[in-house]
Amino acid sequence: MKNLVPIIAIIMTFGTISFIVAAITNYLLKKKLIQSGNLDAESQKIISQNFSGMKFDNLKWGLILLFAGVGLVIIDFLPISDIQNMHLPLGIELISIAVGFLTYFFYMKNKV
Repeated sequence: MKNLVPIIAIIMTFGTISFIVAAITNYLLKKKLIQSGNLDAESQKIISQNFSGMKFDNLKWGLILLFAGVGLVIIDFLPISDIQNMHLPLGIELISIAVGFLTYFFYMKNKV
């Protein structure tokens, strides 16, 4: 388990960096398109749709992180003494994350 922590940290670091770089390049591309002024009605519609959908992305990730945290709190209260029996905490965490996704899905389904 101790050998797995540095690998996970490296993966999370590169994932975060790639997410930030993608967001910045996407922003710069949209900014240049808007500043060029050569946008037809369809292009303006696509750009405005992407900006309006961002608030629901924040809601999605907020719910997922909330339920992931709830799963970690539940795991913390479990009396697990056997390190070989790690399937239960993993299952609890995956189920709690799935509940977060499903909560977002049903909220968006009822909103539309």
